[in-house]
Amino acid sequence: MQRLTAPALVAAALALPSLAMAQSNVTVYGLIDLNLSYEKSGDQRYQGVHHGELNGSRLGFRGNEDLGNGIKALFVLESGFDPSTGIAEQGGRLFGRQSFVGLENGLGRLTLGRQYSPAFTALNPFDATGNAVRSAGRLLRKTGAVKPAYEVRFDNMVKYRSPKLAGFEVEAGYWLGEKVATTSTARKEGDGQGLTLLYANAAFAGALTTQSVQRDASGGKVRTSGVGLAYDFGIVKPYFAWSEDKESGTVGNGKARTWSVSAEIRVNPANTVALSYADRNESDGAAGEDASGWSAYYLHALSKRTTLYAGYSQLSNEDGANYSIGNITPAAGDKHRVMMAGMRHRF
Repeated sequence: MQRLTAPALVAAALALPSLAMAQSNVTVYGLIDLNLSYEKSGDQRYQGVHHGELNGSRLGFRGNEDLGNGIKALFVLESGFDPSTGIAEQGGRLFGRQSFVGLENGLGRLTLGRQYSPAFTALNPFDATGNAVRSAGRLLRKTGAVKPAYEVRFDNMVKYRSPKLAGFEVEAGYWLGEKVATTSTARKEGDGQGLTLLYANAAFAGALTTQSVQRDASGGKVRTSGVGLAYDFGIVKPYFAWSEDKESGTVGNGKARTWSVSAEIRVNPANTVALSYADRNESDGAAGEDASGWSAYYLHALSKRTTLYAGYSQLSNEDGANYSIGNITPAAGDKHRVMMAGMRHRF
């Protein structure tokens, strides 16, 4: 009988992870986005290195395994971090951006874990700036006197995504607040659900969404509804987004409506200009907080993975509003101005 030598045993051991990798198709990926920025609001000033302007910096792992009969197992683990300091984002979570596992076949995809909300899936793509961190388009996500149900991610979510049929897709999610309480109403605090209809065919894209969350132990709820539209003319791609945040029950009865219009102008394959304008109007008695603003970004692609950019944003707060689009919290009614220049690299 032939014996394996020590070097042969080492080679065989090293080959095992390669075989497993080939079967499970695991990919390591990431993104780093850093910029120099200057902000001004009233008497306040900020200057320094900021991060995640175009996209949040991340390190991720994703993969799938063919289980046969058209079924695949899949997972995503994605960690957010501040590359200027190395500190973890999302409250210090290990995989705070995404963390889920699921199954997929010809009937769609079912996943479980920390995931993007249906409202985010619907509305985030419909801004020419890509909903950059300090873009005026971020007013759709802001909280003033009225609390929105529009959150980017939720923990403990079960989500279904349908296959694409004639350009249409459906995404539905339900998440659990997992509260310990003596009453059924209190136990549901943090629970929520969302439903999104997506359409994309040739140059046209659109989305409809509704999402609600129970915000307190007494059954008070908030609901966000929204629509997004875009049409690609080639050189110019205009976008429109609209949302309504509505409170009910013990959290109040306020309402806020926000809309944005934006355009992506492709000067040539390497250079793009993105312009955006947004307006938020709240009706919550004397506490209503309104604001509007605009943004302009210039992007230069050095390659498919590396982009240089520069941008300017201005947000005008009205009356008691103090919305922020950066590191400064404005005084009520103050404007907030931001200038930045940076680099994004994908790997």
